[in-house]
Amino acid sequence: PEITPQLVINCSITNNQVQHIEVIKSLTLSRYDITIRDFIALITLDSSTLNLKQLTKFKNSQVSFGNLHLALTLHYPTQFDAKVYRCSVNGNNANGTDVSLSAKKGVEYETNSTALIEEIRRLKKDEDTYKCSFKKTDRLGSRVHFFASSEIIKERIEPLTLNCSFQVLEEDQNETSTLQALYILHETNGVIATINKGQPVMTTIHGGHSNSRNAKGEIFDNELKDSYLQVTLSNLQFSESGKYFCEAHAKRSQGGVERLNKMLTISVLSPTFEDLVKVMEKVLRKSDEDNISIHENKQTLKYIQEDSDTKEKNIKSIEEDLNTKQQNIISLKEDFNAFQRTMNTFREKLEVISANVSQIERERTEDKEIASCREVKTREERVVVTLASGLKVMCDTKTDGGGWIIFQRRTYGIVDFYRSWQEYRDGFGDINIGEFYLGNENIYNLTSAAKYDLRIDIKYNRNSYYAQYSDFQILSEKEKYKLKIGAYSGNAGDSLSYHNSMSFSTYDKDNDLYGSNCATNYLSAWWYNSCHNSNLNGQWGSKVNSNGVIWNTLTKGESASFTEIKIREK
Repeated sequence: PEITPQLVINCSITNNQVQHIEVIKSLTLSRYDITIRDFIALITLDSSTLNLKQLTKFKNSQVSFGNLHLALTLHYPTQFDAKVYRCSVNGNNANGTDVSLSAKKGVEYETNSTALIEEIRRLKKDEDTYKCSFKKTDRLGSRVHFFASSEIIKERIEPLTLNCSFQVLEEDQNETSTLQALYILHETNGVIATINKGQPVMTTIHGGHSNSRNAKGEIFDNELKDSYLQVTLSNLQFSESGKYFCEAHAKRSQGGVERLNKMLTISVLSPTFEDLVKVMEKVLRKSDEDNISIHENKQTLKYIQEDSDTKEKNIKSIEEDLNTKQQNIISLKEDFNAFQRTMNTFREKLEVISANVSQIERERTEDKEIASCREVKTREERVVVTLASGLKVMCDTKTDGGGWIIFQRRTYGIVDFYRSWQEYRDGFGDINIGEFYLGNENIYNLTSAAKYDLRIDIKYNRNSYYAQYSDFQILSEKEKYKLKIGAYSGNAGDSLSYHNSMSFSTYDKDNDLYGSNCATNYLSAWWYNSCHNSNLNGQWGSKVNSNGVIWNTLTKGESASFTEIKIREK
C-alpha cells in the first residue's frame, strides 16, 4: 500500500533446501527493469569471504547479511519499488560443476484510500507534537565532499589521491547528526578504505592487486572540524578505471539514518612514449641536481680545508688521495660518456638493419602465395597475412614452433563479445589491434579441409598457461557449428572436454542442454552443455555469477587477463 513504512526483501538458502548444490559460492539479489527487459543486480555477496557489493544505491535503505543470506530493507517504498525481485544462488555440485538456481517474487502496488485517510488523520492529530521536530530537521543539513588529485591517471606512473570528507551544518544545538563511518569504494573492486567511529583507518586489497595504499583519516564528534578519509593509490592498472564512491553513514539524534554519497569517475590510461620520456627527464634532472649538490659540498670542504691553520699532514695526504680519485672519476665519466655515444650509434645502426630485415621478410611474405601459417617465416611473433583462399588471418609464428592460425584473441577487453549468431558466424572485432573472433564459418571451412590441433593460451594472475587438444573440428552451420576435440595436454587443466560434441549457442539461438539459455544467463556465446566449465567469450574482468572469461580448472569464478585460441594444421 501507499503508506507501507518499509519493504523487506529476503534472499536466503541452505544446503538442506537445495540438493543440487554442494558448495554455495555467492548470493545475488536482482530487480527486473522493464525498460531493458532484464534483471539488474542490486546486491551480491561472496559466501566464503562475506564480501558484500551494493551495485545500486538507494536513498533510504539498510542491508543485512550472513554467509547464507542477505536482506534489503527499503524505508518508505514508492510505486517505483513495486517490481519483481529475484534471488540467485551460485555454487558447485558434488562433481565440482558450476550450478546456478534462482527464485522470483513480485511486489504489487495498491492504493488503499481508507488506510491513507486514517494515516492522514493520525498525522493531523500529532501535528503539534512533531511540528517543532520537523522544523529542526529542516534546519539540519550535512554535506559530503569528494575530491581526487586527478580524474585521468597514467598507468603505473602517477599516484591517485582520493579525499572523502563529511561536514555537519547545525543551527539548533538540540538536534545533532553523528557520523558513524566513512567509506571509499570502487564500483567493481568494492571497499578500498574505511574508517569507523573510534577505530583506525582500514584498507583492503581486492583481486590480487599489489598497489600500495597510504591511508589516513579521523572522525570528529563536533562540527568544529570536518571528518575525513584520505587514501593514496600507487601503481594503478587499467582495470581500476571507473566509478569511485565516497559514502557517509550518520545517525540523527531525533531518529533516522543518513546515507550520503558522492561519485567520481577516474580513467586510468596507458602511458605514452612521451610520458615515459618525461619520467626519464625528471630522473635525469634529479641526478643533475644531486651532482651539483655534491660538487658544491666538495667546494665547501675545499674552502674549509684551505682556511684551516690546524691541518695535520695525514689530512693533506688524504686530500691528495681524494683529488686523485676525483680525477679518476672524471676520467671514468668521460670514458663512460664516450661509450654511451658509441652504443647509441650502434643502436641506431642496429635499428636500421632490423627494420630493413623486417621489410624484406614482409615483402617476401606478400609476394609469396601462402596456404597456411606454417609457411610464414618472420622475426615477428604475430603477423597478419592473407591466405591463398583470400582469408585474412593473424599467425602466431613463435609458440611451440609457430604455424598457428589465431581465431579468437582478447587482450584488453575493448571489443564486446556478447554478440548475435550472425556476428559469430561471420566474425567481428579488429584483427589489426588484436581483439577479434575469426568467425565460425571460416573456422568450419579451415577444419573441414584438413586435420588440425587446437591450442588455448591463457594468462591469469600474471602467469601463462595453455591447454592443447588433438583432432579439432567445427561442423557446419546446418549442424549448429558443433565442437569436436580429441585428447588433452597442457598445464591449464581440462575445462573444454565437458563441451565436446556440443552445439554453439548465442543469445538469439539457444542450442544448449540447460532449461534456459546459457548464453543469456552468462552474457556470452560458447559451446554450452548444461552451461559451462569454460566461457572464454564471457564478460571481460567480471567476477559476478561466473560471467567472466572463465577457464574453471584455473580461474574458478574469476576472469583471465588474456586469451588466444589458435589452430595448426597437422
